[in-house]
Amino acid sequence: MKFILLAAFLACVSAAPRRAVFPRLPLSVITSGNFDTIPENKIVGGSEVVPNSLPFQISLQRKSGNIFSHMCGGSILDETTILNAAHCFTHLCAGSILDESTILTSAGCVANQATRNLQVVASEHSLGTISGEEEIRLVASILPNAAYDANTNERDIAIVKLSTPLVYTSKVAPVVLPPPLSELDPPAGLDVTIAGWGDTVEVNGTGSDVLISATVPIVADDVCNLAYGGNENSTIVFPDMMCTGNSNADACNRDLGGPLFTGTGAEAVIHGIISFGIGCGASSYPDVYTQVSYFLDWIAANRG
Repeated sequence: MKFILLAAFLACVSAAPRRAVFPRLPLSVITSGNFDTIPENKIVGGSEVVPNSLPFQISLQRKSGNIFSHMCGGSILDETTILNAAHCFTHLCAGSILDESTILTSAGCVANQATRNLQVVASEHSLGTISGEEEIRLVASILPNAAYDANTNERDIAIVKLSTPLVYTSKVAPVVLPPPLSELDPPAGLDVTIAGWGDTVEVNGTGSDVLISATVPIVADDVCNLAYGGNENSTIVFPDMMCTGNSNADACNRDLGGPLFTGTGAEAVIHGIISFGIGCGASSYPDVYTQVSYFLDWIAANRG
């Protein structure tokens, strides 16, 4: 039934007079039909950060041919552990057979076809310029949350293990995890920061060459849920999620998996992981993030 609804929805959108945008949405939102498509040509806000002022931010890159290209953001937890979003790896880890000899289990994706074409770059600022200070590490394994639900985007969190440790410097440092007491949602209106190399234009955009950050306010869960067509009987925004909204600044494609944080530099505290949304900079639709404080026990048990 869902596939019929999805096909019908796509057919209707293709006949619509304005161009549709389909970034990072759970299937439950797409099939609900409770949202409008977003007109093109909206500019995503934000500004270039001081180079290496976010020492925990990494670029997750995938190899195509002989070239590595930015794929998702991510945050350093320790010398060998990166915090990321599970949905960044669904195209690598989905299904059961990864290659002729490797089967995906709840233990995640081990070093094989799924990971050998991935690398993490720390101390990165300009993707197109080699500064000589980048720390490049291959990916040893990917551990998505075993209960991640691609239909709803619940538990959209993953741990990436590196093949060799990073070396901490003033430009490479771990992000601070929130205390357990912060599991309650931050108050609506609180300003937080997001960062990434994602698209800077709503439609047909290309990723930013330099790391960009933007300040966005927290949006209450019930307001966010209602914006996506949810209600008390149909939940779109679950307790393990948090939301932000700003008509002038927003995360976009290729920002996914990156951090939502408070503070600066090595003192920054990560509160969210960029997960999904409709459009980029669309005031009617808040961005949705995985709330890190809900997964502190899972992180502790699986970071190794």
